[in-house]
Amino acid sequence: MRRDLDLVRTILKTCADSTQPVSASAFVDDAHPFPLVAYHAKIMQDAGLIEARLIRASDGNIVQADILSLTWEGNDFLDAVRSDTIWSKTKQKIATTVGSVAFELVKTVATGFASQALGL
Repeated sequence: MRRDLDLVRTILKTCADSTQPVSASAFVDDAHPFPLVAYHAKIMQDAGLIEARLIRASDGNIVQADILSLTWEGNDFLDAVRSDTIWSKTKQKIATTVGSVAFELVKTVATGFASQALGL
């Protein structure tokens, strides 16, 4: 499976605005089947962006995933990419220059656009 940063951003935004844990099922749609959303919950937890409860079947597949909260790092990343304008510029810059980059660089590019918007 491939990492989908739009899905990561959506999960972070939704969970930051919620007062309760959010089920991964809330993000399931035609483009994002449950295994893909559960995979993102796992890698986001591994990256330190969220605290999650992952329940696995005996075969190791995740059968339930709940996002409990964002971590400090998750909040920092969301702050960098929350603006639709900055997110759009970030994705465009990455797509037109290198195609894909490491997660930390996405945050750096977004923070750069935010700094420009603030006149820093």
